[in-house]
Amino acid sequence: MKSIKNVLMLFMAIGLASCSNESDEGKIQLRIQGLHSSANSGKSMTITGKENENVIFTDFKISIRDVVFKNDDDPNSNLDTDEIQFRGPYQIDLLDGSDALTQTIGTALVPDGLYKELRFKFHKDEDLPATEDLYDKSIYIEGTINGTPFVFWHDTSENLDVGRNTGVQVVDGLVNFTVTFDIDQFLSSFNVIDLSLATDDNQDGLIEIFPNDEDGNQDIADSLKENIKATADIIDN
Repeated sequence: MKSIKNVLMLFMAIGLASCSNESDEGKIQLRIQGLHSSANSGKSMTITGKENENVIFTDFKISIRDVVFKNDDDPNSNLDTDEIQFRGPYQIDLLDGSDALTQTIGTALVPDGLYKELRFKFHKDEDLPATEDLYDKSIYIEGTINGTPFVFWHDTSENLDVGRNTGVQVVDGLVNFTVTFDIDQFLSSFNVIDLSLATDDNQDGLIEIFPNDEDGNQDIADSLKENIKATADIIDN
């Protein structure tokens, strides 16, 4: 009889522990969002600044994987961890002509706490069809410069840490966690870039801006990649 009582108490303890653990967890819904001042105006994505007044962005896409969140309330939480909440890879479209886009990655169960930082990795996905814009690329932009079409891409494979001083508080329920990229700042956030200086050296009618392009724009490609990283921010909404 005593042994049965002990077994029942053990099951009750396990049940209480389980309930306690559940109450100490919340959910983060991760979204990636493109921002620009012309959103929903019906106008094309025109970059401000005199030297770039005739630069228009029409497409912006990224490929990422391995998203990790840091819980400031947990001393054991850090970004160098195997505790990956979103494995991926994910191909994310953030601009379609005049429309800035938002894409929901998914929802992850995380311990309650204050989340001030996340890390993800830019990922060039070789498993996509070769016809896809992001095949073997991690960042991709299309547009025009003074009416001439251009394409920018980069195959960088590196971590990006995105932080916010006030953080996002997760307590039990669902919290939206949104990483934004401010497209208006792509030519000024870290490096000041005059995209009108990009050249079409092979005279094929397309200005190519990427690490091994034949148009002589490799330095612009690296500067633009750094600018895109610098515009990343976190909001909760």
